[in-house]
Amino acid sequence: MTRVFLCTNGCVEGQLRTKLIERYLDTRRPDVLVTPELSDADTILFYACGLTDEKENHSLDLIRELKAKMQPDADFIVWGCLAKQNPQAFAGLYDGPLAGPLDTALLAAIPGAGNAGLDAIDHSAAGSELTTMAAPTIHGCTGTDLATRALLLYKRGVDLFSRRRMRRSPVYYIPIAVGCTGHCTYCSERPAFGNAIHSRPIDQIVSEFQSAMERGYTRFSLVATDLGSYGADTGCRLPDLLTRMLDADPSGNCSLLLNQIEPHHLRTIYDAMEPAFDSGRIEMVMSPVQSGSDRILKLMGRHYTAGQWRALMMDIHQNHPGIRLNTQFMVGFPSETEEDFAATLDLLDPPFRLDELHIFRFSPRSIVPASRFPDQVSDEVKEARAERLLSRFARSCL
Repeated sequence: MTRVFLCTNGCVEGQLRTKLIERYLDTRRPDVLVTPELSDADTILFYACGLTDEKENHSLDLIRELKAKMQPDADFIVWGCLAKQNPQAFAGLYDGPLAGPLDTALLAAIPGAGNAGLDAIDHSAAGSELTTMAAPTIHGCTGTDLATRALLLYKRGVDLFSRRRMRRSPVYYIPIAVGCTGHCTYCSERPAFGNAIHSRPIDQIVSEFQSAMERGYTRFSLVATDLGSYGADTGCRLPDLLTRMLDADPSGNCSLLLNQIEPHHLRTIYDAMEPAFDSGRIEMVMSPVQSGSDRILKLMGRHYTAGQWRALMMDIHQNHPGIRLNTQFMVGFPSETEEDFAATLDLLDPPFRLDELHIFRFSPRSIVPASRFPDQVSDEVKEARAERLLSRFARSCL
């Protein structure tokens, strides 16, 4: 019997992929046993994140830590995004097999695991079933001042009684697609997931949705590299999926969280989304704006303006006030000036109010075109702008 220890420092997508492999290995008993103890494992399977330089360094540190604690004769296998984004990063540290997040051939490296398909295995999972070794942050910031922390705590208390409150019941995550057809100049995910959309069939998604409802789950987060491009490869679109899911819940007790809808796709499907918005069962919409500067958005390779994004969010805010709004910002993109950053801060001005946000600092990964742009912004400026943006968000809650 082969005892396998699974771990990841990846995002929810990486955690779901790891859970999928765990379920597959469970079907290979008695030849394979998934163990929760690193010291008992014959094989360690580590999903390494490489989204940013910081994430890459954390992945390499974890490899050192895991190798120091595992049995001396155990096998160590690395897979995940970093394996595709920067395989040279492992030089001198790891010389074993490397596999990307979609490469199931890695299973052949595990004695007794075989290499069968994964389509018949449940891809979804409850949040309580997912784990990550990623370091915790507050909205993407590792350090925040006391006043900002206090205001964010106050906001959390207000949210408990707000019409737009965040529900507290467990979230069940359903992956619906991987891949993206965009060409953002800062993106390091394309090498990992490719330049094509791979949408899961609606029937599979609805089946997993119904199964989770039967087990008592009522909150569902749809996960994709770009949710708005779902179905571009199969002839259906996100509104079609939402209709099927809402129809499968005649009780009306379930709510859906929509993550990572790129603004240009949201504009295209917005009218068709209205029935879902009107249903009162869309809990949250997350559409990553990245910057308030149209000049920076153009350099990023984004296909919308900040005004167009804000208009979409304002329309949801005014016509569907029960929906929580979330976004993602990137600070320190090459040549970002104080004027550009001020335009980002202005997106937080009333009457529109965001419920959540996540902040990224631009990471000049060697595989992204923007790493070769002139006027790179210093790490000190990036950190200061990230803290200022989070502080502005916290104060906007007042």
